[in-house]
Amino acid sequence: MKEIIQKMLIIALSFHLFACDGAKEEEKLEQESEAYANQLSLNVDSIALGDPVRGKKLYLQCRACHSLKKGEPHKIGPNLYSFYNRSAGFKDDFKYSDALSNSGIVWDYQYLDLWLENPQSLIPENKMVYVGMRKKRDREDLIAYLLIETQQ
Repeated sequence: MKEIIQKMLIIALSFHLFACDGAKEEEKLEQESEAYANQLSLNVDSIALGDPVRGKKLYLQCRACHSLKKGEPHKIGPNLYSFYNRSAGFKDDFKYSDALSNSGIVWDYQYLDLWLENPQSLIPENKMVYVGMRKKRDREDLIAYLLIETQQ
């Protein structure tokens, strides 16, 4: 089942390659698609596969508060590098709310989806000032992008 979903993801994301300009960008997207599929293989049974290309555009509303790459500084919110499958509040050099730090949440797909939908509903009294992303497809696409970008 996991292999089938990985292959489906690679095929689906390959369709986006035709819309991209230049061989370098095609190669980069193909590598990202394969990396994304490999990352998901640990917990693929319950994951709805989103469109990371579309998710990149949705990330624009997150970038004022969050950075994604290793070594980038925290902003208003923490750097998200390597957050997936980790406990909420895991970065020692960022001051999280007590509510988030004590939540016991591990950032898997389901919790990330709930968090993006409505952070205050999932963890009341957290510090994140964000009303949430109501459309499921938008959350799926954003998560797909985050899983690629925060693992590189």
